Amino acid sequence: MKPAAEDDPMEFVAMHVPGGDADRMAECVIEEFLLMGWSERRLMTLFTHPRFQATHQIFLDRGEDHVRALIARVGAAWRPVGRNSEGGAENA
Repeated sequence: MKPAAEDDPMEFVAMHVPGGDADRMAECVIEEFLLMGWSERRLMTLFTHPRFQATHQIFLDRGEDHVRALIARVGAAWRPVGRNSEGGAENA
């Protein structure tokens, strides 16, 4: 795989767009990167690093606990469902 170039036009750089639901936008970003295999620690960098303007603003406005709760909620929705001995879902 070719390494990403520093000036890669496809690089993710979130920017604030007025209006809309900031938490919903954050949930979509979290979901996208979670499905690419990012850990909670790595997801937090999207919020704590000032380079990612939109997600960082959520971190500044609502705080670390709020962001961690969003990550946990989205993560729980995508966590694989285990199967019990009868073949049914364990956490259904």
